[in-house]
Amino acid sequence: MTYSIKHLANKFNPLSLLLPSHCLVCGKNTDGENICNNCKEKIKYLEYPLIEHKKNIYFYAITEYKGIMEKSIKILKFRKRKIITKDLANIIIDFVSKEKIQFTHIGFVPMTHPETRERGFNQTYLLAKEVSKTNKIPILNGLKKTKETKKQVGLSKRERKENLKNAFKMTDKIEGNVMIIDDVYTTGNTATEITKTIARKTKSNIYFIALSRKIN
Repeated sequence: MTYSIKHLANKFNPLSLLLPSHCLVCGKNTDGENICNNCKEKIKYLEYPLIEHKKNIYFYAITEYKGIMEKSIKILKFRKRKIITKDLANIIIDFVSKEKIQFTHIGFVPMTHPETRERGFNQTYLLAKEVSKTNKIPILNGLKKTKETKKQVGLSKRERKENLKNAFKMTDKIEGNVMIIDDVYTTGNTATEITKTIARKTKSNIYFIALSRKIN
C-alpha cells in the first residue's frame, strides 16, 4: 500500500512532538492537554480561600493539597515536568481575576543558590513568570533568601519558626501593591516571614497567594 505525501502530512501532526499526547496526571490520551478535563474537575477548591488578614497583608490559598493537585505539583517539582506550569498558573490567574485583586508587582518565594541548583529551578518563579506574562505585570526580583534553612518537614512548630527567622531580605524599593506566589501553604511560617520583610518596604497591600494548602 502506498501513501501520497499529502496523505502522510495529514496523518502526521508536528505538534505531537512538542505537546504530550496524554494527561501527565492520569495518563489518559488527550489532544495536547497537560492535565485532562476529567482531572481538572477533580481538583478540590477551597470554599474559604482567605486564610488570614493582618492590616494590609492578605494570605490566600486556592485549592486543597490533595488528590489531583498534590500529584500535579509533585509532577512539577520532583518529576521536573515544567510543561505543567502553565496549567497550574492558570488557576492562580483565574483566581486573581475573580477576586479582583489589584497589584503592580509579582513576587515569588525565593530559594538560595544551593537550593536552586539541587532542584534545577524554582517552581514558584515559574508560576510567577506565567502570571506576569498574562497580566503584563513585572516580576519583583529584589526578594532574596539569604539564609540556608533546614527542611520544614519533621520540625516542631517552634523549630519551624526559628528555622525561617530572618531568612529573607528585600533589596528593592516598592511602590504599589505586591502579590507573592507560592505553590503550597503549610504552617504559614514562610508566608509570615516573607510578608514581614516586604512590609518594611511598603505601606501598600501585600497579597500572599498559594496555589494549594496542606490541611491536616
